[in-house]
Amino acid sequence: MASRSTLDPAQPEAVDGSVEAAPKAPAGRGVVNWFRHTFSSLDNRSFRFLWFGMLLSMGGFQMQMIARGILVYDITDDAFRTALVSMGFAPSLLVVSLFGGVLGERMERRTLIQFSQAMNALGAGIVALLIITEEILWQHLFIVSVVQGAMFSLQMPARQAAIPQLVGKERVGNAVALNAMAMSLMNIAAPGIGGLIYSAGGPETAYLVVTGMMLIAVIITSLIPRMYPSGNASKDSVMHNIKAGFGYLRYNPLVRSLLIYSTIIALLSMPFRMLIPVFAADLYGVEPDGVGLFATMVGIGGVAASFLAAGLTKGQHRGLIFLAAGVIAGVSLLLIGALPFYVVGAAMAIGIGFGETIRWGLGQALVMEETDDEYRARMMSLIMMSFGLMPAAVLPLGLAVEEFGAQTSAIGSAIVLLAFSTLYLLFSTRIRNMK
Repeated sequence: MASRSTLDPAQPEAVDGSVEAAPKAPAGRGVVNWFRHTFSSLDNRSFRFLWFGMLLSMGGFQMQMIARGILVYDITDDAFRTALVSMGFAPSLLVVSLFGGVLGERMERRTLIQFSQAMNALGAGIVALLIITEEILWQHLFIVSVVQGAMFSLQMPARQAAIPQLVGKERVGNAVALNAMAMSLMNIAAPGIGGLIYSAGGPETAYLVVTGMMLIAVIITSLIPRMYPSGNASKDSVMHNIKAGFGYLRYNPLVRSLLIYSTIIALLSMPFRMLIPVFAADLYGVEPDGVGLFATMVGIGGVAASFLAAGLTKGQHRGLIFLAAGVIAGVSLLLIGALPFYVVGAAMAIGIGFGETIRWGLGQALVMEETDDEYRARMMSLIMMSFGLMPAAVLPLGLAVEEFGAQTSAIGSAIVLLAFSTLYLLFSTRIRNMK
């Protein structure tokens, strides 16, 4: 029986409280065995529930984002207020992420995940009620967006730090890649489904569906055993734990280097994804359906990258592949700017999604493997902060598009991204030699 303080990472606790043996890695070669290895973490019952809970949470998150954007613009007919509400999650995510990482090391992790899921369900439910009673204002949607960012920053560090407890440290890379795969699938499917529900049943129906998805996620997550963190973080103050998290980076140069690379690549590549409607319209003059297809190609690249990352094991040059992700994204963005033809852009959008997902999924796995258990949630919170910094990167790119045009801005962004990622690839031997 696992102790109350923590689950044994090598022997995850089953739902009934017994110890569920970690599945052995499949032997042999071939497509069948590769497929079995790619999805091997889902053999673990507890991780399977965690994964399905995240699938529903991310699906609801993506559906809510598209519904919220449409609704705000319908209410205000104001692009600036629509953008303000859409980015409302970023400041709270940036601020709360540090505290989310500490809480993930001080509190029981399943409860923290469920709390954030329940709060997101409550927010969506309140919006649905306000729509039905015709009391909805754009300010309500902004508040929900801010709360959602805070809840996301509480949930993700605890969720990611719990993975080694459930599947064992040797399967961290596979499990994190499967999480990235779920997120990529929802990036492709959920916005379209949300748009269809919005068109067919109105915004109140879309928000009621999101509420239901979040509540089901709470129920599914309750089937996971309680996950108590190890370490002594709870003995110190919250601020001391935050400072200790930054201090840990001084003594772990490999993790520090991984985090720096991941954050800067995110700030250089993700703003293009957030401004896809602008670039697609200016470069190709396409209609909304063409913009949607462009975004879908990014998602397809992300799914392909997730399959690759999930199939990787130690000894397969994972550090080199991680560093190559920025180069792939940079080359793809450069070709989008240099060859402004829609078919080229759509093909290169796959490269953008591929590189970005490798950076996100494989980067998290490498960080968790190299981080002591009592610091994992805090390191995950630092990764999450890159999302909170997005406005600082998106706004300059938007201004550059207005001043210099989409093509010049894409090429300029690509050159900076390529230069940084190439330098890291050449000179960061610690990461490059990671197996």
